[in-house]
Amino acid sequence: MEFTTPVYVGVNLDANDGPQMNAVAIIFIILSFTTLVLRLFSRLHTKVSIGMDDELIVVAAVLSWGYTATVIFEVEHNYYGQHIGKSDTHHLEEFNKGLYGLAIVYPLALTFSKLSLLALYWRIFRVTNARRPLQIVAALNIGWMIAAFIVGIFSCTPIRGFWDATIKSRCIQYPQFFTSNESFTIILDLVVLLMPVYFISHLQRSVSQRISISSTFLLGLVVTVVSAVRLWQLVLAQRKPGFDPTFNETPAALWAIVELNLWIIVASIPALRPLITKTLQDRRERNSASGSKSYTYGSGSLKGLKALLWPSQGRPSTLSRSNGRLPLDGEETRGAVGAESSRSVEDYNVQVSAPVPREATWTPLGVAEVGLDDVQLQELGGIRVDREVKVSQPENAYHRI
Repeated sequence: MEFTTPVYVGVNLDANDGPQMNAVAIIFIILSFTTLVLRLFSRLHTKVSIGMDDELIVVAAVLSWGYTATVIFEVEHNYYGQHIGKSDTHHLEEFNKGLYGLAIVYPLALTFSKLSLLALYWRIFRVTNARRPLQIVAALNIGWMIAAFIVGIFSCTPIRGFWDATIKSRCIQYPQFFTSNESFTIILDLVVLLMPVYFISHLQRSVSQRISISSTFLLGLVVTVVSAVRLWQLVLAQRKPGFDPTFNETPAALWAIVELNLWIIVASIPALRPLITKTLQDRRERNSASGSKSYTYGSGSLKGLKALLWPSQGRPSTLSRSNGRLPLDGEETRGAVGAESSRSVEDYNVQVSAPVPREATWTPLGVAEVGLDDVQLQELGGIRVDREVKVSQPENAYHRI
């Protein structure tokens, strides 16, 4: 049996949205997979144990990827993304079998992602007044999942009637079911995503810190926007004339792929915060360690350098670091830096590749003589001067600890 594509104003009988659907599906599988791997690596790298939130997001990811893979299969084998006129009875039946599976998997994948985020809240906000709201919202999501799952399975009586048009069956109105389902989904999305804002507002932190922490969770609101777009696409599909399921439902399926995989990303972003924080901290420590071997002073000339290397009594030199210590052959001294200079070190633009200690203003740690070879100086003008400086410790030098 062949089908005829409904003809209406603006219809393109040769339209094919299949390649676009496949591209979006592959991109979001890669993004969600990468995010999940980073999440698990974050647990390992920061030595945080795997929790229920991680286990739930893995289940959600498997279901979401299964949903996405099914859409790709439908595109490649059952004319998904093309008008019904390209299909036949056999392919339409196979298409409806795939659609039946999508209707069942969708609420499971979506809910497990939300439960993962709620489990993460439970893990983070260890306060008594947060437990009861989390339990209530989790129960609402589980209740919605069970209801949508059961309705999806028994949407036709007998069940086979969902894909077999040759038998007599009674089925629910699918467009209305999907529309009401998505509407309730948006409400639950908002509740889940806005919950941490209330908890964070009661933390003993500054306003800027609370805003920073809240923004990590509020990034998930983009999922609500995607859900709203999908709802609108479902409404538009109902308004199109004629019977054309392989084409009319394409936009809604595309946004469902984005929604499910984006939930994996959104639910994992807060879990990545410790990894990002630790990575930045390690980088700062490495930069600080490398900075102990090189000092850069502001703009100036060789005269300014001379003032630094051989300061007069009336103009003491200042070589400072954030921790008030100077390195000595790769090690930090325990002494404080000498008197403050009346002239800021930013007045010089010379880079010294090795630290230049000032007599009796640092602790030599038992080193009687320090040789500083190849002290490299460089001005903005590009002139480079190599000087060899040898500093000897006086016998009566004292330690400043």
